[in-house]
Order: sequence, then C-alpha cells, then structure tokens
Amino acid sequence: MNATHKQESFQEIRSDIELSFQHKAGDLMNAAQIVLIEDNSADALLVEMALKENGISYEMTRFKNGQEALASLCAPERTATNAFHPDAILLDLNTPKSDGFEVLRVLRQTPHLADVPIAIITSSQARSDKHRTSLMGGVRYIEKPSQLEEFLTTVGQAIKSMLH
Repeated sequence: MNATHKQESFQEIRSDIELSFQHKAGDLMNAAQIVLIEDNSADALLVEMALKENGISYEMTRFKNGQEALASLCAPERTATNAFHPDAILLDLNTPKSDGFEVLRVLRQTPHLADVPIAIITSSQARSDKHRTSLMGGVRYIEKPSQLEEFLTTVGQAIKSMLH
C-alpha cells in the first residue's frame, strides 16, 4: 500500500469516526442511561447489540463485578443532588465479588436508586431465582437465550419496554 492510498484510507476512517461521533453526540441528549453489571464481555457485547437492533439510543456504564458496581453507584458521597440516576440497571446474577442477589439488595436500599428499574439478565432458569429477585424488587427476569436472534429480540424488547 503506497503512502497516498494510506492517507486516503486514514482520512476515510477519520471521516467515518467523526460522523459516528457527531451522530452519537446528538443522540446522547435523548439517550437512555443504562448500567450493565456483567462480567462476561461477550454477553455485554450481545446486550449492546440487542439495544442497537431494537433502536434504543443509549449511553452505557458497565461494571464487571458487583463490588465495583456498588462502590461506584452507592458511594457515600452520592446524595440526591449529585447522584447518578440511570434509566435502567441490567444485572447478571452470577457476578464475581458480590453476587447479583447482594447487588440487588443493596441497590434497592440505596435511596437515589430505589426507583430505578432493574432487570435481571441471567442464564439461570431456576424458578426460585426468578421468584427471589421479584420479591427483592427486580422488575424483569430475562433468561439469556442461547440463539443469537432470539437473544437480540428478547433482551432488546424487554429493555425497550422498561424504558417506556
């Protein structure tokens, strides 16, 4: 590849990035603020794909474990006036360092997050998990489908209905 072709390719990529950034910056004014607590990077990517496939404009904050999420979302310096108040929280039950049940319990006891809808996105099909999270304040229990198209549709539509 010669220097002229490299320069043209670079400028095309830069132009695409700038257009993408401008589009995203405009969307952020109306973007849903979503917190994802998920340790599996592939599942996190699938959740983002589901949001995009379902036309959901979003800005996502991801935590890879429950302890990290609680430290940030429930920090003592957060008060009603300076608290981060997401539109939805998506929580995997099997997170390291603090499992999803503990995270859900603490989030529901945190005043500035008590009214934020929390969806459980999990591979667990146990009825007891579904029942327990419902009693603890989870508004949705989404079993992760194993097929890609079903995952994108099921997860995306569930999140979309939470946001409206």
